[in-house]
Amino acid sequence: MEVIKTMSVYENNIIPIKISHLASYVSKVKRISLDDALVYIYVNPMYERLYDEEAKWWYLSTEALYEEFELWRNRQNRDVSKEAFEFYTYCLENYAITKQISGMRAWIIFKESSVDDYIIDNYDLLHTQGIEYVLDDIQRYINRRKR
Repeated sequence: MEVIKTMSVYENNIIPIKISHLASYVSKVKRISLDDALVYIYVNPMYERLYDEEAKWWYLSTEALYEEFELWRNRQNRDVSKEAFEFYTYCLENYAITKQISGMRAWIIFKESSVDDYIIDNYDLLHTQGIEYVLDDIQRYINRRKR
């Protein structure tokens, strides 16, 4: 991660401690395992903001960081129709099978590339297409997002 290299040694050393404290806090508040708490942190785009030198998020308290993570999650929660969600999971599982990866790995790829939003936002058009077309379209979308 290039951003990490531009930060001071202090900042690079404080962030792992912040993540450790945040994971312990998340585990306690949400009553989940520490591993699940780390997943909660790492899949949230707010995690990357900890490394934003200008934002200086590492100065926030553990509780304040948790609140920011929750605010982001709450903004992301939106009403999705049952049909759109079923189509999304259908695409996710077919992508995993086609790529011979786990469903969790496919989900991470979808989240990192915002494929989940793409599928749900374009459900009306995509669900009328064959799965081969949809999977090709998803892969093109992922490739464009990587650039």
